[in-house]
Amino acid sequence: MALGLIHLVRTATLTGLVGLTALQAAPKPEAPKPPPAPPVTATEAAIALSHRANHLFEAVSKGDPEAVRAAQLEVEALRRTYSTMDVMPLVEATALWARQQGEVGRPALGLEALQAVERWAPDHPSLLGSRIVLMRQEGPRGWFWSFPDLLRLTRLRLEQPAHRWLWLLQHLGMLRLAATLLLWGWALTMGLRYRNVLRHLWEEPLQHKGIAPVLAALIGAAILAGPVLLGLDPLVAALLWLILLAPFLLVSEVRITVFIMLFQLIHPILAVMEPLAAREPAPSIQTLQLQPRVQPIPADSLRLLPPTDRTFLAGWEQLQNQQWKGAEETFQSLVGRHPDQPEVLNNLGVARYQLGDAAGAERTFQESQQAGVRMEALLNQSILAFNRLDMALGASKQEEAKAVAPEAYARLIALNDARKEARTYPMPLPDTLPRAEALAEAAGGHKDDRHPLSEPALQVALLLPLLGIGGFLLRVRRSMRRAHPGQCIRCGEPYHTTDSPDPEVCSKCHHLFVLRDGLHTESRKKKLDEVAVHQRNTRWIHKTLILLLPGCDLAFLGETREGLLEFLPFSLAVGMVLATGRSVRYPGEILPDPASTWLALGAVFLGLLYLRSWLKLLLRRA
Repeated sequence: MALGLIHLVRTATLTGLVGLTALQAAPKPEAPKPPPAPPVTATEAAIALSHRANHLFEAVSKGDPEAVRAAQLEVEALRRTYSTMDVMPLVEATALWARQQGEVGRPALGLEALQAVERWAPDHPSLLGSRIVLMRQEGPRGWFWSFPDLLRLTRLRLEQPAHRWLWLLQHLGMLRLAATLLLWGWALTMGLRYRNVLRHLWEEPLQHKGIAPVLAALIGAAILAGPVLLGLDPLVAALLWLILLAPFLLVSEVRITVFIMLFQLIHPILAVMEPLAAREPAPSIQTLQLQPRVQPIPADSLRLLPPTDRTFLAGWEQLQNQQWKGAEETFQSLVGRHPDQPEVLNNLGVARYQLGDAAGAERTFQESQQAGVRMEALLNQSILAFNRLDMALGASKQEEAKAVAPEAYARLIALNDARKEARTYPMPLPDTLPRAEALAEAAGGHKDDRHPLSEPALQVALLLPLLGIGGFLLRVRRSMRRAHPGQCIRCGEPYHTTDSPDPEVCSKCHHLFVLRDGLHTESRKKKLDEVAVHQRNTRWIHKTLILLLPGCDLAFLGETREGLLEFLPFSLAVGMVLATGRSVRYPGEILPDPASTWLALGAVFLGLLYLRSWLKLLLRRA
């Protein structure tokens, strides 16, 4: 509930920022006025930030660098006035405004706006995603130059536990579609290659029983489509086709079929990942402290925290509201009692510094550093040293702070406008597993102890490929111990493999085309007609596969390895286009990420594969 309220407050603040920029009668930027006297509320800070955002957007629209710089200084002055104020709503509002400029054909203006606020959040996902979208709108060159930002955004997604699984599912979804297309395309190709002998499996027994050919054809259709008619997964139908064809496949075709069936295990693997992607992020003490809030933190959501933690959060709220005397008393009461003494002592020093007690603040910061080295305490010590004009000590403390936490140090320095004004930095209460569990229990959350493999649907998805492989290999093994019907490559007529000295053609075709003897004139003419019909149908099927399923045409003719090497990349390219590329809005964010680059790469790759396949028809005609 606490996280939901945080998201609601952030959304409301962002809406206010964008709404103010849309006012046609908005006043022109004025010179910065003296800030109001503290204490202030978070609502006043949000309203003031909204007006600064309006000034910034107007300055960017005019294309005046001096006006943009003045608007940036207004935001910096506002941050100093409200001390711990978060400017993330301004950053997100700018990203939204920039995307709106791109939609009306002004991507360059949107990029200038993003550059103006990048100093406050250089790696914010909304900024990176918006920059990628705007650069792509500038054409192919923009697509190329957006790759560095895309890599940075990808790194951020993979580093964030709450976003990692959602990103992986979004991009690995292409494997799921590729596996399905690979299985169905292979089953269809083998069914067409051995079409006559496949029908012979049920037509011969039915003919002995005197059943009409039309009725036998309907029964065969019911057998092939039976799993789908029964409401089973279409995967079962494809597995059934391949199991029926097992005795007639070549050794290379058997191996590839087993590989394709094993590839279907990608479905249960991704199904196991889906709950991880949908899982809500764990409650965070730091999120409660650092994200902007209009209302105080609900006491009910903190009721299971230790009393010292609740007192620390009360002191943090006093720091935000610039109630320096109350904050000093609160953190003084926690000295020696709270487990996180570096944070307590540092925040006590911040309160004393704001009250004008520089000596007491310096002493407290030194105690904080002795209790545990933290970047903020070292940076606060450098600020006090610079105030005393001790440049050597101040510089050394800054270097120590930078060595402890380089990224956090750079972020704080950027927020302080390149150190042009001295200010001290408080430290939030860090996240721990007991605190996260206490917040979750207070919010009514509960752990789902069920293992993903306990789900019936997942068990079926896992067993189907394994059962298919088992049935397929069992049928292959049994077929090796007895004679089975084959399909003549010339006339397509089913025949028993022991009836002809040639394993690929029937005895009649062997006599007709190899020995050239022993056939009556009428039988010879009838056989030639059968060969012509079969070869004509084979050519049409081959051309259709060339047009629709590159690679399957080669497997259809018996070039198994070459066909797989062409059909597998084709399946992956189709998966890239159809199963990835859609934009995703990650939890806790306002704007969705840009469409995946796999969409464009897959489309180009797919076009090249189709072009390569269609050239076969032109070369044959030539």
